[in-house]
Amino acid sequence: MNHGRSFGVFALLAVSVAVPLACGSNTPDAKASFSLGGDGDAGACPPGQSCPPPASDCQPGQPCPPPSCPPGQACPPPQGAAAPLGSVHTTDPNALAALLAAAAAAGSAWLGPASAVADPAEAGLRAAAAKYAPGMSPDGQVAKGNLSEGGHVDFIVNMEPTKCYAIVAYGAGVVDLDVNLLAPPLYNFLAGQDGMAGPTAVIGAAPKPMCPVIPIAVPYKVDLHAKKGGGAVAAQLYSKPK
Repeated sequence: MNHGRSFGVFALLAVSVAVPLACGSNTPDAKASFSLGGDGDAGACPPGQSCPPPASDCQPGQPCPPPSCPPGQACPPPQGAAAPLGSVHTTDPNALAALLAAAAAAGSAWLGPASAVADPAEAGLRAAAAKYAPGMSPDGQVAKGNLSEGGHVDFIVNMEPTKCYAIVAYGAGVVDLDVNLLAPPLYNFLAGQDGMAGPTAVIGAAPKPMCPVIPIAVPYKVDLHAKKGGGAVAAQLYSKPK
């Protein structure tokens, strides 16, 4: 075999091959190239061998984490997620960034069973549920907290593909209570907002409940925000079969 001729053929066929952007990478033009030595890049592929896959944050057998969002911009939906479950009203990038930062820093709500004798916040919650979630049943525990004006508190709810849902919240003494639904895995994507004014806040109000389409149970984060005024708040997930 004429090794000199083979080397010449390979040298003429040296190419650069574009490699798809690795999941989770922020490098816009990641490339790899074939080389036969010399002064090429240190990471060039050995002669006659395929390049190894680029470095990635993805673990074997696990879904890739989504790329980080540019500062001040809304994140895209998580991989495999459908459209938001409810209406989204915060579209200004600065307002959205501030909301997500406040929700990320929020404390956790206290979760417990419904009270035999309801306090003002829970009594308001039950009255709102009768109006905005008729025919639905409480799903999980009641979430409670005490918020000063501008404060946030959150809790996790699991939504299954076999049910439709509403989230109902009420603030005793709160002039304007907001509810934001955040999608996993990083909880930096808005999946719904109440869009109501006053102490009552509902996502998925009748006759348009939230009906997930992802074929697995998904843990969403519910963020309660005392937009104006402060006081005790109570919230509950309600559901019915599809």
